[in-house]
Amino acid sequence: MRLGFHLSIAGSLTRALAEARLLGCQALQIFVQNPRSWKWREVSPEEIRNFIKARRRAGVGPLVVHLSYLPNLAAADPWLYRRSLERFSRELALARDLEADYLVTHPGHGPLEADSFQRVAQTLAQAVSQVGSPPLVLLENTAGQGRELGWQPAQLQRIMDLSGARLGLCLDTAHAYGAGYDLAHAGGASRLLGEIAAGPGLSALKMFHLNDSRTPLGSRRDRHWHLGRGAIGLPGLAQFLRHPQLRVEAAIMETPRRHRADDWGNLLVARSLIRPPGLLVGR
Repeated sequence: MRLGFHLSIAGSLTRALAEARLLGCQALQIFVQNPRSWKWREVSPEEIRNFIKARRRAGVGPLVVHLSYLPNLAAADPWLYRRSLERFSRELALARDLEADYLVTHPGHGPLEADSFQRVAQTLAQAVSQVGSPPLVLLENTAGQGRELGWQPAQLQRIMDLSGARLGLCLDTAHAYGAGYDLAHAGGASRLLGEIAAGPGLSALKMFHLNDSRTPLGSRRDRHWHLGRGAIGLPGLAQFLRHPQLRVEAAIMETPRRHRADDWGNLLVARSLIRPPGLLVGR
């Protein structure tokens, strides 16, 4: 399992690659636009070529693009729905041009009704049809905060089935805990993996967002925290990541960052989590 972080592209796309190399990341997740603005920044062919060359030199992979925050793929408002579809399609196309492996998206916000799921599925199907694959679009589970869709594997499977497109899954550990899956204990992990296996299938799970949770079990709140310092804890994260049925390509951390030392600390902890039990450095 390859480890990495979500890193900033402020200034240029290649900035994230330089930071990834400095941290010792094997994998990388980025936004390709300002995540809190509808304004589109054109990325020149030269910038795209430079990014691809820099990534190849760095040997970083997989490369994951996370959809920006403003699109709502389940929006009932026609204006917001059209704008969300356009933005999703443009970010997917840019991710393709950057040779990204995956694009991760939350399903969206709306009533837990058939129309909401249909709108998400329609958006995904249309964008994937227009842009093609790769990158493979991954649906990310949510904590169920507010009117978030996708906090249960069955909901994600419903979207995948309705879309008819080739899709995968990204599992966020903090979101799962917030949604009521007790990853701090083996029973909660088994429940979650069992629901994934019975629904989308474990083969659909391509990567993790590896985060501890700052809020209690079942809080329906999305609050990431440093590995081992939150409510899930090191034993829970370790037993989950070492589950013999899990075969994911990468774990991306979205942990808080005040200084680069925060990332180094979380990376060292993550390496210990995926190391087989009893295997110590230097032994």
